[in-house]
Amino acid sequence: MYLQRISVIHKLNPLTKIFSLFLLWGICVIFKHPIYLLGIFGMIFILALIGACFKKIAHVFYLFLGISICSVLLWSIGDRIFHLHISRDILLHLISVWFKIGAIILIGIIFASCIVVEELAYGLSRLGIPSGLLPLFINPFRWMSLYHETKENSICGQELRGMDISSQGIKERLSSCILCISITNHKFKIITAAMEARGFGISHKRSYSDNYQVGVIDYITLSFLVFFGAFCLFLRLSGYGVG
Repeated sequence: MYLQRISVIHKLNPLTKIFSLFLLWGICVIFKHPIYLLGIFGMIFILALIGACFKKIAHVFYLFLGISICSVLLWSIGDRIFHLHISRDILLHLISVWFKIGAIILIGIIFASCIVVEELAYGLSRLGIPSGLLPLFINPFRWMSLYHETKENSICGQELRGMDISSQGIKERLSSCILCISITNHKFKIITAAMEARGFGISHKRSYSDNYQVGVIDYITLSFLVFFGAFCLFLRLSGYGVG
């Protein structure tokens, strides 16, 4: 899922990226009013512009739409389940849920598009996670990256053979998904076996191919997010953005 770009977000230290991920997720759940969530969603949208992640964002458009529809169906005012009674409260709740979950998903996409597995491993090890536990966090991320790469290669191969991807039905898409999962599992097993054969994990201290430096932009980014999060929390405790 990593996008090879030269942007400010890509140049951040891995620790800064990890801390920013959790800080932004925390900011997203502070407010309940859609006006305040719209401002936060707009800030995340600007970050997506900086990281050039719109190709990935387009893939989850239907997820946003599904969240909006489900929030209406599950929001019941009355005694019966799925008793639809459109009111101002329902609409505000729908918009709030859309902005909140949408912002959380966007943050995850930006994070996955701007960090590689090696950077994630470096950041987690610097946080004090033992090297023996790193595969629990790294392997799912590596598997998703391999699946995304396999899926893109499959789509490119189908297009080169003259197939119309947009006209495929559910059966064809499901078959393609199962095939990509099988290929991804095979690739993942090969990578795991290769790492074990090379002796990875024997030493208690891992070695890395790059020495990630902490620059001024890292301090500026973390300082801004901390102060912005504290300001949002102050507004929430003062009674603003409740809904």
